[in-house]
Amino acid sequence: MSNHIYKNIKRTIYMANFKIIVIFFLFVNSFAIAQNNTHKVKKGETIYSITRKYDMSEKTLYKLNPKIKDKVLQVNTVLTIQKIKEEDLVETTNELAENLRTHKVKKGESFATISKKYNISIEALTSLNPKVKPRRLKAGTILKILNKEEKVQEEVIAETNTNNGQSNKKIEHIILPKETKYGISKKYDITIEALENLNPEIKTNFPVGYVLTIQSGETEPSVLNEEETLLVNAMSDNFLKKADILVEKASEFIGTRYRSGGTTPSGFDCSGLMLTTFKEIDLTLPRTSGDQANYGDEVRKNKAQKGDLIFFATGRKKSRINHVGMITEVSDGEIKFIHSSTSAGVIISSLNESYYSTRFKQINRVLN
Repeated sequence: MSNHIYKNIKRTIYMANFKIIVIFFLFVNSFAIAQNNTHKVKKGETIYSITRKYDMSEKTLYKLNPKIKDKVLQVNTVLTIQKIKEEDLVETTNELAENLRTHKVKKGESFATISKKYNISIEALTSLNPKVKPRRLKAGTILKILNKEEKVQEEVIAETNTNNGQSNKKIEHIILPKETKYGISKKYDITIEALENLNPEIKTNFPVGYVLTIQSGETEPSVLNEEETLLVNAMSDNFLKKADILVEKASEFIGTRYRSGGTTPSGFDCSGLMLTTFKEIDLTLPRTSGDQANYGDEVRKNKAQKGDLIFFATGRKKSRINHVGMITEVSDGEIKFIHSSTSAGVIISSLNESYYSTRFKQINRVLN
């Protein structure tokens, strides 16, 4: 047998073995994925938090779990979770590729040197790579970096002159992946409404890489004097303390069954839970959710705070308020609230869940 024929046979055997190994790996990997395509609902979880965890839409989750649609999500419910379809993954990858590039960390490099190299702030670099710890940066780690061609900086500050001759800053912000209007408005201490007024385009779209105007540079922001600042801080602290007391009190009743007309731990209806909770701070609310909706001051959704009452119309008449809860948390554009539901009793839900978002009516502030 010639040396050439021997080599060809050897190569054929090698390729056959390689294919077998690849097929075996794909089989094992597919089996592993199949074993992890369900999720058991834990206490405090919402439809919104689950879809974020698995990077999927509410529409997809409801399609896979039609029985939970338009119903209150209950603890221990086993949900079917589907991995991203290949075509969706390709589309997402291509979209990110247009806005991102990567950097392989070399020995001795740090977030400081890398951020300087790509003309990006350390804060933006951290936001793009939330799982990477700067102090434990290892060689070989792949970091996400915004495109150099965009000349991206997290904040671009330009000096302009005002009428009185003083310099005033124009502040801009580049939208990073996973950022939200709420997070950005909170960072710069402005309202979402103000952010949208300065950037009308983001009312319907919020694309990564878009340059937001945070401050136009045309007017100097007002500054509180020392006395006003102390007064505002004292009022804010008092408000937060009361809100914390209310959330703590209401949370004691989580799991309590629903009971029409109930106002005690043996059973609550929605307004009864609010009535009992607010008595903890010596504030007596009206008895029904409809009357509670006329109590206090109505506030916009983007100004919602912990301790505010949130109202819904869950009955046949879409204009009639018949359900109430209390906001427990506002974070990254998500409003969570505690309430007594007819199907699951006292639970915490999210306004981002389609059932509640489509039935939402208003938010009232009853704390002074």
